[in-house]
Amino acid sequence: MSDRIERRYLHVDGLRLSYLESGAAEQGTPTLVLLHGLMGCADTFVPLIKQLGSTVHVLALDLPGAGQSERNEDIDAGLLPTANLVAQFCEALALHKPIVLGHSHGGAVAMSLAARHRELLHSIVLLAPAHPWFDEGDPIIRFYLTLPGRLFAYSMPWFPIWMQLICLRRMAGRRSCDTVEHLRPYRDNLRTPGTMSHLLRLLRTWHKDMAGLARALRKRPLNTPALMLWGEIDRAVPVSSAPALRENLGHYELLVLPGIGHRPAEEVPEMVASFVQQWIDADLSTVPTPARYSPNVVPAQARMAAFMTSSFEAGD
Repeated sequence: MSDRIERRYLHVDGLRLSYLESGAAEQGTPTLVLLHGLMGCADTFVPLIKQLGSTVHVLALDLPGAGQSERNEDIDAGLLPTANLVAQFCEALALHKPIVLGHSHGGAVAMSLAARHRELLHSIVLLAPAHPWFDEGDPIIRFYLTLPGRLFAYSMPWFPIWMQLICLRRMAGRRSCDTVEHLRPYRDNLRTPGTMSHLLRLLRTWHKDMAGLARALRKRPLNTPALMLWGEIDRAVPVSSAPALRENLGHYELLVLPGIGHRPAEEVPEMVASFVQQWIDADLSTVPTPARYSPNVVPAQARMAAFMTSSFEAGD
């Protein structure tokens, strides 16, 4: 198990981006790019990164307006500009066919990236992804776009810890994840000046962005192989919405995690790491590595039947 995680910075398209790196890009080592959820940051992936160990080269990106990446009012928070920036990030580091893992809103970014830059990616992993065919979040989005909602949003980072833990509880399926330690990355991120302004700009274009993603997926279903990991009791993006999404994916696998909520990488990092590792092992073979930050890949995508159980749901 790897415990060495380095904080690094990179300027892309005039923006200063921050990311965490673990492992090394060596021959036989794939690169996994992690994209966090709406109110999260790269630090929320630390439990998962530690479980992945040194056999995987991991880059956890602070998306614009989050973590230690730059915040300013000129940043376009829309889904497509964010996906394009992730593509530029991968190109700037000369990543060769990385695997992109996205959680929640990061999953929507990963799908947008795959829809518009499919030549850059090897495959994607979606953890409880936000997508155009779920509407459970609509009432919350509408509230935050009102004046009372905006005032609530700006005051929320300064609520007492016990109140914030209640909000965090709604997102998890296991009480062991409702700790101050799990809360800290979210709390620090939301308290950083500029974070909430960026999130509210993102919410203002949410429905337009999701409609655009739906059009892109309907026009041509993703041929990028996708592994979906979904918590059985996810309250934020319910697994019941998965069938509508699956109709617009090409080659995919869906695993439903019993007793898990919306934060599987934090709730059961060892389980998520195991499935991600098996996804990688089933699909990668040893070929010469063309450059730094380059995994070894082949285009063929293997089935994951070896680790499916009766408690999981699979789709073609």
